[in-house]
Amino acid sequence: MEIPKEAQRRIAEDRVVWLTTVTDRGVPAPNPVWFVPEGEDLVVFTSPTSRRVHNLTQRPVASLHFNSDAHGGDVVVITGDVEITHDQPPSAFPGYLAKYEADIRGPLATTVDAIDGTYHTQLRIHPRKIRLT
Repeated sequence: MEIPKEAQRRIAEDRVVWLTTVTDRGVPAPNPVWFVPEGEDLVVFTSPTSRRVHNLTQRPVASLHFNSDAHGGDVVVITGDVEITHDQPPSAFPGYLAKYEADIRGPLATTVDAIDGTYHTQLRIHPRKIRLT
């Protein structure tokens, strides 16, 4: 799928996106997450015991919502199929540390090893629909 330029810009510039999965009761469950692009895919790392992993194991589709501007415009929503891979430390993923290492060591006041030890399940979102407003 070709990624529109507006979506490419948000993927390159934004640091946080809302990952929405669907619970067993059919309720949308949005959570802010870090993400890294790889080709047309977007990759998120999470704990293997998180509810989002449970939700995606049952229903392997999710949406990624980028925040709007102050007036409700510049919206990008990407819907895609999700592939789950365990035992994938985020620090080994190209671009992850370049994007987030300062946040890990600074505001989070933790270590790369601690992040690798907790968030080692990779969620790879393969876009199949992109909505722009």
